[in-house]
Amino acid sequence: MWYIIFSIFTVIISLFLIDRKKLKVLIPAYLLSSVIGFSLDVIFDFTLKCYYYTDAHIPNGVLSFLMETFIGPPYGMIFIQYMPKGKIRYIIYMAAWILFLTAIEAVFHINGLLIYNRWNYFFSVITYIFTLLAITLQYKYLFKE
Repeated sequence: MWYIIFSIFTVIISLFLIDRKKLKVLIPAYLLSSVIGFSLDVIFDFTLKCYYYTDAHIPNGVLSFLMETFIGPPYGMIFIQYMPKGKIRYIIYMAAWILFLTAIEAVFHINGLLIYNRWNYFFSVITYIFTLLAITLQYKYLFKE
């Protein structure tokens, strides 16, 4: 149930923070974030069983779908929307986002909604770095400034 509530919260927040005139720029970030998230879940959740999502009433596959469709990708769109110019600003911005995303994950983990088997926050930070760099590179490639 908490995943559904957080999904709705995330979608509402993103509707307020995203400039709908820039959807042409933001949709690719949404799609790439979703593809990366689903791919990592297939590898690390379903195949290697490094972690899994829990909710008494919702199967793990549905929870993964919620995470990688309504929770993670909208944050990717917000990340691209407000991405600063300049390397130093970008590094600080990215570090703040990594801390923010890790904090969200920690809340889920601490409350027993995300169970680690062979996973830890370090691995999550690596995946966040990879994902944020990937959507940044995609943005720069598709929309050369």
